[in-house]
Amino acid sequence: MATPNSHEEAILDPQAQKLLAAFIDSHRAATLGSLLKGIIHNLNGSLQILSMQMELLQRMLPPGEDKVQEQMEKCLGQIGRFKGMLELLIQKGIHDEQESPQSIQLNDILEEELSLLYHDLFFKHQVKVDKDLASSLPLLRGSYMDFSQALWNLIQNSLEAMENSRRKELILRTRVQGRQVQVTIQDTGCGIPEEAKPRLFEPSFTTKGRKHAGLGLFVARRLLAPYGASFHYSSKEGETVFEVSFPV
Repeated sequence: MATPNSHEEAILDPQAQKLLAAFIDSHRAATLGSLLKGIIHNLNGSLQILSMQMELLQRMLPPGEDKVQEQMEKCLGQIGRFKGMLELLIQKGIHDEQESPQSIQLNDILEEELSLLYHDLFFKHQVKVDKDLASSLPLLRGSYMDFSQALWNLIQNSLEAMENSRRKELILRTRVQGRQVQVTIQDTGCGIPEEAKPRLFEPSFTTKGRKHAGLGLFVARRLLAPYGASFHYSSKEGETVFEVSFPV
């Protein structure tokens, strides 16, 4: 028996079908995000209680229980790291929900995106990160979510390009050049095939196989276009550099 959507899907061209699939995935992610938000807040409350109870038990231990004290300290350290990650997720959620324009510090966004990546075992154990962030970067103005999502997409592109590379190094730089703030994201991945370069920012175009929607660069440029951002890139095997410039 045909599903209610089968006829509509049949008349869509392949690109439209990819965009529809990406939209459905995005909707699922948004639904899951709403559920996770409540779970994160509940976990944070539970960890607070667990941490207080363990500190109380630690104070109740009789003198001479050095080994037990040592194990308690290790447990409290793990709880502290877990709480730090949850608090970071909560703060990111607060930023993302603010619809009015905010002051944007690009260095802070890059640091936050990197912190969220440390739960990824590939990133944590295989990728070397080299940061060169300008200390006195001018603030920009706009939607935090626009900048966050766009930079996340660029970083994810770099990580995916390095999956099969022997050398895996992610290089992030920020600087002021004249009246522009520049962000550079560089990787040591497979590079962009010459024939793919003219279509690089097209929606649903990808060189990474069917599991990738091919929307990362397209969405990044669309999100940052209202802020006058310009994109420049160079690529060869073992080195791809994306540079995004914003007018101050």
